[in-house]
Amino acid sequence: MNTSSLSQLVGSSHHLAIADDALKDEDNAAWVMELESDVQQEWIERIGWIRLADRLAESEFLDASASEFRGLQDSWKWLMATGQVQPVGGHRKTFESIRDRWFCNGSDPVNQLSIDSWNRYLSALERYHKNHNLVFQTIAEFETMLEDLAASFFRILPFLSTHDWRIVGAFGVVDQFYNILRDLREDAEQGICYLPTELLDRFGVSRQEILELQAYRNPGYRSMMQFWIYDYLPQLYRKAYPFILSPDLHPSWQMLRDWSLNRYKRIERMLRRCDYDYERFPQIYWREVRRDLVLILPARFGNPSYCHLSEVGEIERGTKLTSISYRSRKCKLFQLANSVEPNTFMEFDCG
Repeated sequence: MNTSSLSQLVGSSHHLAIADDALKDEDNAAWVMELESDVQQEWIERIGWIRLADRLAESEFLDASASEFRGLQDSWKWLMATGQVQPVGGHRKTFESIRDRWFCNGSDPVNQLSIDSWNRYLSALERYHKNHNLVFQTIAEFETMLEDLAASFFRILPFLSTHDWRIVGAFGVVDQFYNILRDLREDAEQGICYLPTELLDRFGVSRQEILELQAYRNPGYRSMMQFWIYDYLPQLYRKAYPFILSPDLHPSWQMLRDWSLNRYKRIERMLRRCDYDYERFPQIYWREVRRDLVLILPARFGNPSYCHLSEVGEIERGTKLTSISYRSRKCKLFQLANSVEPNTFMEFDCG
């Protein structure tokens, strides 16, 4: 899942060099660089809050003696109860920003909706980070996780009307589904498989086969992936249609929607190209991302001397759930883009 993505719960390092942190973040969030500076800063601020909560929850997952996430929850409860920042609590600047955004205008219904979403997100982080195995028995349990974490995460983001808030959660669920699909190998290498037992059992695939990167050799695996993508996923998509087809979204959300839909197509296209072999998929996919970034946004990604990320400063890389978080790096992406073989550009497919 990538503010600490649930896929990152047992560590933040990538085992595949091609799945570079910078590249993954750009795959998710290069559209942010196209925003006007004031709008961009609101997105960066909100993502920063989410990343902080996720990172602290992850720390407690890795170290039972850590208590910063509990401290964050206590500070949040204080703010909820009093409307003021806790005098002795940590992360005062974060809570001052939250107070100024959500608590200074109590008449704005979106502020209350945002408060409710943040509260639900913190509760979900606590609940799922305590589940060390992250094993979901049923598809219904899997959907509940997507709703609790991904839908809540998207509802915290800025520039939503009350109508947008009601419909954006379904889009967050779809986004998280694709992130899990994309990172199947990475998660397996970290001992995590989000695929529910109900799905695996239906096609005779074991969780251990997924974790050991052996599932592709199981005759039922390909059928399972085709069902998951072409029979089950459309059910999630249909719930997201009101958001996807909305004509009245804020321009920043229009950009996110369009960028994301293109990303989803690329994930499906590359999965088909490698015949759903999740062991081979990352190498094919991340090469395609590098190529796409250069071709779709040549002004920003075609010039290796242009270090655009330094303009907005450091933002910690998120988890699968904070799929649009990113951080500043010194032209790393462009070094990768320049390493693409020239003849591979002939394979580019905008769809």
